[in-house]
Amino acid sequence: MTTLDIDDRQLQVSGVDVDDHAITFKMADGRRIEAPLWWYPRLHAASPEQRRRWEILPFGDAVGWEDIDEYISAKALIVGGASPGAKPPAEAAE
Repeated sequence: MTTLDIDDRQLQVSGVDVDDHAITFKMADGRRIEAPLWWYPRLHAASPEQRRRWEILPFGDAVGWEDIDEYISAKALIVGGASPGAKPPAEAAE
């Protein structure tokens, strides 16, 4: 069995970009971690203005959008996987 061992220093977020297709965390060490926006239905449904109102949470390893009650950790982006209820765009169109 393999486990993912991540040092907390590797999880420090320095910025966020959200467009119509993806969410990208800019990490303090220079990496960029990206996930499809449809993985996070509340963020996907949010207005561009709401998507811009994010804040890095106190420990520096997660980001919150208080207006839409969405909170995403860097570890969640690294490990991957959609939020419960998320549907791929092709499935959502059906």
